[in-house]
Amino acid sequence: MKKLLPVLAAATMMLAACSGPSAEDFRLNDQQGNTACIHFGSGYADTGNLGATNMRKAAEHGSKASTEQIRTAVDTDASGASTITDKDAFKKACESQGIKFN
Repeated sequence: MKKLLPVLAAATMMLAACSGPSAEDFRLNDQQGNTACIHFGSGYADTGNLGATNMRKAAEHGSKASTEQIRTAVDTDASGASTITDKDAFKKACESQGIKFN
């Protein structure tokens, strides 16, 4: 029985670690806007279709961010889709959170 206790304790700890929020949960409920900044970095660097997709994702996540500087750099267009209206302000807001762009 004494040999079984450490094994049970280790198994319990591993299961507890797995019960936390997933990366998908973080991505969908990222109040600070870090996901928006990650998408923005990819969109800022790529001017093609992938860049445009990432900028749309950045705007979508940024519109829901609790970080005011990120949220105010996003508005909705005529179709109701989120769009980044001030790329420099969005970039500065992300940089103030520690995101570095090359």
